[in-house]
Amino acid sequence: MGYFMKEHDIHVGSLLDQLNVRFGPTPDKTTHFGGLAEMVALQKEFKIFKKARSFKNSVAVLNIGASNAEARNRMHDYFTNLSKHDSNVAGQNGDAAIVSALVRNLASKNPLPVYFTFHDMRAEKGNTRVLITDKDRPVAYFDQDYLTVSLPTMALKAAKPAAKPVAKTAKKPAK
Repeated sequence: MGYFMKEHDIHVGSLLDQLNVRFGPTPDKTTHFGGLAEMVALQKEFKIFKKARSFKNSVAVLNIGASNAEARNRMHDYFTNLSKHDSNVAGQNGDAAIVSALVRNLASKNPLPVYFTFHDMRAEKGNTRVLITDKDRPVAYFDQDYLTVSLPTMALKAAKPAAKPVAKTAKKPAK
């Protein structure tokens, strides 16, 4: 996310945390309604996620990142760019793959909580694709299966082209 978030990279974790709380496990539907149970109900009533609607627009409806407008807007730019990335889902770009996975999951008989994370697209054997894992255990302290969405990212320095060195010109000797 470095290229898009720039000096707001510090907010990436908290923005993903907001998504993870919205889609997290619901401990008790009567006393702790929220998380996955709320998302299933909202999806059923409002169809927040649907084919041909971008992930970015659906996230905007959920008001993720509202406490810092500039960071939120840059995150939205990043999410818009996901349509230019491939995914590990055959025939779907990154944006479409996320939306399809969420629609399918939220409509299923036994929907899984969703965990949003990121991976370094520059690493050895790095991956520039959006990676969707239908059944995963990304949170070590939960004995819980998740649908995992991993977003490709890189540090801002890596995203900027290296500056060209300025050629030194020899000084002419004084006469």
